[in-house]
Amino acid sequence: MSLIRKIKDYYKNSKSVLFTTPSHSQGNFIPSTAKDMLGEKFYKCDFSEIDGFDNLRAPEGILKRLQDKIAYIYGSKYSFMLTNGSTSGIIAAMLATLKEKDNVLIARNCHISVYNGLVLTGAKPIWFLPDYDEKWGIFKGITADIVKKHLDKNNNIKALIITSPTYEGVFSDINKISEICKVKGIVLIVDEAHGAILNFSKYKNKSALQQNADIVIHSLHKTAGAPNPCALIHISKNSKISPNKVQAALNLINTTSPSYALLTAIEASVLYLESAKGRKHINKLLEEIESFIKKLPKDIEIYNNDNDITKILIKSKSINAERFSELLNTQYNIEEEYTNKKSMLFITGIGTDKTKLNKLNKAIKNISQTTDIQEPEKNDNILQIDVPQALYTPREAFFLAKEITSKANAIGKISGETIMKYPPGIPILLPGETISKEIANEIENLEILTI
Repeated sequence: MSLIRKIKDYYKNSKSVLFTTPSHSQGNFIPSTAKDMLGEKFYKCDFSEIDGFDNLRAPEGILKRLQDKIAYIYGSKYSFMLTNGSTSGIIAAMLATLKEKDNVLIARNCHISVYNGLVLTGAKPIWFLPDYDEKWGIFKGITADIVKKHLDKNNNIKALIITSPTYEGVFSDINKISEICKVKGIVLIVDEAHGAILNFSKYKNKSALQQNADIVIHSLHKTAGAPNPCALIHISKNSKISPNKVQAALNLINTTSPSYALLTAIEASVLYLESAKGRKHINKLLEEIESFIKKLPKDIEIYNNDNDITKILIKSKSINAERFSELLNTQYNIEEEYTNKKSMLFITGIGTDKTKLNKLNKAIKNISQTTDIQEPEKNDNILQIDVPQALYTPREAFFLAKEITSKANAIGKISGETIMKYPPGIPILLPGETISKEIANEIENLEILTI
């Protein structure tokens, strides 16, 4: 029996009177504004681990069977449902495989949650920058040669963490990278948050799970239609990672009161992806994106490098991206995911329909035809800055005393907080790293987020 069916049957047949959390008592009390927004059904499936509904911290019943089913669908050895996003999956993967002072090789274009994992594990990061695509202002995919170069240069690496596909849909060579890691006994963790639908479509690129990565994390809310923050973490069939270690790591960081509403959303999303209807839906989305690309005006370039086409990355040959983005926002009420000085990113997913794509295409055509030529920007080098020198590990820096100083006095000091360009959230400076004159100058010219 599925979790969704069990919840429905419970409310149809159960005569139990619950004196348990949550305090809304299965919808006996709902603030009117919340009722208007969420409806009664959300509250009716929001309850604690009552008898027969298992416990996500030590699943043995219906939740265990559901996770086993998800593992079968994705082709993993073991899968875990996450109600705290891919962030919790990435941190759990690190806690399950790394300990204090372990060396971990990490591509710098990682999600900020990797830094959080470094603070919690005490592992020592060895950062590297992927190759940079100056034409588009994004990082390229990571090749096996790049990984081998850094592994040969650094000893005692315990794990490698990379993001594939990236925020912009760029894939790395996971198959060859995993071969290198297996030979050297290195755990390969792939943040595949943006690749939750790869298994269910006619993509050329397959999931890292089918390319022998040890641990793979998916965000169901990014492309697969689930609400924030539904996600999954998988252990691949050939991995030696213990599911018990991953479960123990998740129990350290997750709530003891997981949302059954989100668990049912995870179940519904995965079962839909696996269904014939779901696969047809995804393939139709890909076809409509391909049709959208073909209809773009001649002065629009599309990033096309065996990438995930659900991430539409475009640029104009005659109008700089920031101006183009501004016109889309102000004249057509169209908001892109983000814009750098070279290109604009539009993220699509299972909820993107032909109507939305046609509206975007029409707006792009109108802007291209009616706007005076404005040469694209030539420089956007912030992501090409060398990795800063680190005097402390993220964990050490987290516990050090900090003070506020002026920008003029910051050069040569140690950063006490994370500074990133957001989106996409790639760190420019992390706690424990030295603030160089070059970085200070670049930061001053950017819209950044500090945390």
